[in-house]
Amino acid sequence: MKIILVRDRDEVLAERLLNVWERSVKATHLFLTIEAIQQIKMYVPQAIDAIEHLVVAVNEDNVPAAFMGMSIWDSRLIKEQI
Repeated sequence: MKIILVRDRDEVLAERLLNVWERSVKATHLFLTIEAIQQIKMYVPQAIDAIEHLVVAVNEDNVPAAFMGMSIWDSRLIKEQI
């Protein structure tokens, strides 16, 4: 597993991150119906695109396995804690 800071985002990455999101939600949010997940899913690409600092964990095939986002405020907070 490798952690990367994503600077350039394209449609392929967006689709892969959407798949990661959907698999994660289905595995952890058992209280949500499939219909609710599909409704929320419509907004996820826009939310991912709005992330200021996007960090992605990729596997040995360079396929995203997880991701997180941080704002400038979050990254300043983390630096203060180190």
